[in-house]
Amino acid sequence: MNKIFNPQDAAEWLNQGKILIHPTEGVWGIGCDAFNQSAVEKVNILKQRDPSKSFILLAPSIKKALQYFQPLTEQQNEFVSNNWPGHTTIIYGSTDKVPNYLKAVDKTIAMRVSSHKPIINLLSFFNNLMVSTSANISNLPTPKNLEDIAEIFSDSDVAFYYFENGKSKKPSSIIDLNTMEYIRE
Repeated sequence: MNKIFNPQDAAEWLNQGKILIHPTEGVWGIGCDAFNQSAVEKVNILKQRDPSKSFILLAPSIKKALQYFQPLTEQQNEFVSNNWPGHTTIIYGSTDKVPNYLKAVDKTIAMRVSSHKPIINLLSFFNNLMVSTSANISNLPTPKNLEDIAEIFSDSDVAFYYFENGKSKKPSSIIDLNTMEYIRE
């Protein structure tokens, strides 16, 4: 499997429409350029994932993320500022800048601005939205070690962004910003 050891090369890999196994605050993720529909479809195929399921989008900054959300209330802005960057994914209405294949049926998107240094560095070079989901076959446990992940996703268009995961033992919490209810804590 291809291994990438610096964020600039990882960003270039994504720009080429390829797939990246990447560290997160908790579990290994698999992702691609969110605006490359072919790459997004390939992630679904590799994961054996229902294409109607929505992805989490990783943004390089709060400012960039908010460009893809409908306008927020003062209370919602305060929540965003208090939780990003961080291990919290926020679901909210999307703008027309987001392609339909990334939107849920209700036109929302799930977005996170990570606090994990390897992702911050990668996205600072990539400077765009990245699709991210757990690096597993859909509905199966996420492998903990890279050898198992490499076996599952052995494809010439898949590379490892070779950095450690953060210390969290679970995926990000997910909150619906309209209802302020947690979907996953």
